Amino acid sequence: MQRTRVVNEIVAKLAGKPIAEAFAKVLDPGADEIERHRTIYDALTGESLTGHPIHPALVHFPIGLTVAAAVLEVLGRQRHRPAITLLSGIAVSVAIPTAVTGLAEWARGRQDKRQRRVGALHAVAAEAGTTLASMSLVFRLRHAHTAARWMLFAATAAYTTAGFLGGDLVYGRDLAPQGTDPDDGMD
Repeated sequence: MQRTRVVNEIVAKLAGKPIAEAFAKVLDPGADEIERHRTIYDALTGESLTGHPIHPALVHFPIGLTVAAAVLEVLGRQRHRPAITLLSGIAVSVAIPTAVTGLAEWARGRQDKRQRRVGALHAVAAEAGTTLASMSLVFRLRHAHTAARWMLFAATAAYTTAGFLGGDLVYGRDLAPQGTDPDDGMD
């Protein structure tokens, strides 16, 4: 897959910032703990369950549910509020196992300096998305709908950033499984 120079430069600049390594150091103890328990590590990375990573399959849920809730917010009808609340609650709930599987997956590749740093930035963006989505849900449950709406939009932006960085981890470093290249001629 052909990547633009602009995308490569943006990710390289982000990964080159000292804060990226600082974030990675915060993640190290959790990753070390997961790696110490081989059975748990194998389950979280998908090795013992599916034979391939679980995290990439799970990320679609918090991102997709949050985007769906944001779309309903844009439609702006009060009748959508119960659906938005439900979507937000499920998104926040599924974000937890998604984060844990992501940490296990990050542990696997953290020896590579670039992957370590981009992965840490990905984790920070995803956690920001989860925190903002959680705040949105709390505001929504307290009937503070304007604040809930803006927190939801911010969560969507954070999750989009996390998805961009996660995509770079897979496709920018040629870590995608064989047959996943969109230019491979398969329809």
